[in-house]
Amino acid sequence: MIELVFVIVIIGILAGIAIPRLFPAVTTAKYKKLETQVSAIRAGIQNVYSKNIINGNNKCPSLEKSTTDDTLFENILTYPITKNSGDIKWDGNGTEYNATIGDTVIKFEYNTSTESNCKFECNSTEAICNKISE
Repeated sequence: MIELVFVIVIIGILAGIAIPRLFPAVTTAKYKKLETQVSAIRAGIQNVYSKNIINGNNKCPSLEKSTTDDTLFENILTYPITKNSGDIKWDGNGTEYNATIGDTVIKFEYNTSTESNCKFECNSTEAICNKISE
């Protein structure tokens, strides 16, 4: 019985050490997920832009089919992102987008100028933008 109590105490101590270390890992995973989503958005923009150039239309693609539905980036992504759902809450209007992780809002801007090659850029502080490593 005493051995069982010691095992429970040791497991409790290990859990007390390990659990607080998991919370930063969860936040880091969310930022990595956002990094993956932003990479997919940028690749989708470049893919559609390249198709436009091949077809003789030198215009940046529109990211949205409609601003009234619940999805974002449906013109460039095979699987659009649902507005305000999941771990990362996205919202936007065609040129300005916000991705929210917890209390942190990361702002993005879509530059539709062909001189800028249709850039989708982080428009928040440098520290926040570095978390998603552009």
